[in-house]
Amino acid sequence: MSKNNEKIYFSPDLTDRERACFESGIKIGALYHILCGIPISNDENILKNIEKGIESSISCQPFVKSVKINLDRGKILGDKSNQFDYDEITGKIIRAELIIEYESVEILAKVEWIGNMQFPLMFIEKIK
Repeated sequence: MSKNNEKIYFSPDLTDRERACFESGIKIGALYHILCGIPISNDENILKNIEKGIESSISCQPFVKSVKINLDRGKILGDKSNQFDYDEITGKIIRAELIIEYESVEILAKVEWIGNMQFPLMFIEKIK
């Protein structure tokens, strides 16, 4: 249940379901664009810290019930064998899911690399 007065800024015609979809789009878009470009290597410690750090950050936003990020280790190059041997996070590496809860509506939103589309698709998988 929203306890803030933010509703006065939204059209009264907006349903809770539409608002939940709007909120999930903001969060999944932020998550994706925060991650893209971060320097990485295939060091498991570094990858876990990035995943957990961004999960914690996104979870601070309103209406976020849970967030899970998995960077696809099989697609990461760079093991720091020299100073210039690193990779960066791209849409091909990001797999994430968010659960947004607004009023009585729950949204499961995801971002995944879709191979046959060659695109990091952000989508709503389920609305309850």
